[in-house]
Amino acid sequence: MLNTVVKWLLLLVAIKLLAVVLTAQFDPDPRRDIATREGLCRKFNPDAVFIGTSRTLYGIDSEIFDSLNNQKTRSYNLGLFSLSFSNSLSIANQLITNESGVKTIFIELSALDYNTILLRPGNIFQDVVFRTKTMADCSTINTTDKLNGFLQGFNTTLFQLFSIAPEMDVIKRKIRTSSDPIEGRPDLRPNGHQSVPFAIPRLNTYIEENKKSAGKMIAVGKSCAPNSFYLSNIENLIKLAEKGDKKVIFFYPNNISKGEFQILSQVGPYIPEKHLIGFPADSRFADFFNPENLFDSHHFNEKGSAMYTRFLYEESLKRSDNL
Repeated sequence: MLNTVVKWLLLLVAIKLLAVVLTAQFDPDPRRDIATREGLCRKFNPDAVFIGTSRTLYGIDSEIFDSLNNQKTRSYNLGLFSLSFSNSLSIANQLITNESGVKTIFIELSALDYNTILLRPGNIFQDVVFRTKTMADCSTINTTDKLNGFLQGFNTTLFQLFSIAPEMDVIKRKIRTSSDPIEGRPDLRPNGHQSVPFAIPRLNTYIEENKKSAGKMIAVGKSCAPNSFYLSNIENLIKLAEKGDKKVIFFYPNNISKGEFQILSQVGPYIPEKHLIGFPADSRFADFFNPENLFDSHHFNEKGSAMYTRFLYEESLKRSDNL
């Protein structure tokens, strides 16, 4: 029986390796591959970098940011689909340690549901550990949900390791033509931003739920116990940056989900104000959820990106003396 199981596992591994070798011949989608994106960032030679999920990718127009700053910055948008916060910290650490030209790093504060889209053998373990410790330190999630979340994440990781579904998805994207901004082929500018011109026609349940969660982030204050593990990683990165005479600023994305609120409500209020850009507590907040500014339920279009970038620029000036 054991020999049969071992043989099947070896067969699965062999098929997986073959699929990986095959898809490695394709040019990777820079929105889905960390190493490719980091290479493009180095090539652009920026002095300011925005790190985050697809909400950053579509939501921050580096050209507008630099224009508002009278070209005193040369910024790069390093947004990736479903980028975990663990990987965001790793990218920022690399920029602080190895890229002397980068002086300011903006990092999207996120807590996405478990996703393996960017996981590679070198960062799977680190990501699982980070998520597990974050969940363990989250007082707003009960033990049963924590256990279920861990098991779901573990199963997803095993699927990523042994299934060829991710590689089949890569092949399908290469041969299928789509005009969808996410499912279609990348259309990145040299500064890393992808702009989308069209808007959705109306509000929907997802937008309304995200607006509700974002509104709660404004009002929550320090009513929840701090997530010590998550915050310790933020504190360590800030200290590392300061040693290198660099600046790290965390920012809320244009929306957050109910699940993200459970974690970020224990994080955002405890980050020093000079290192955090939150949601606007004025009329601009409603603009974040105006369908005219969105191309889907979660992402800004060209108009929304311009508005959001201006907001981030104005707020960043209050938090940086040398932007």
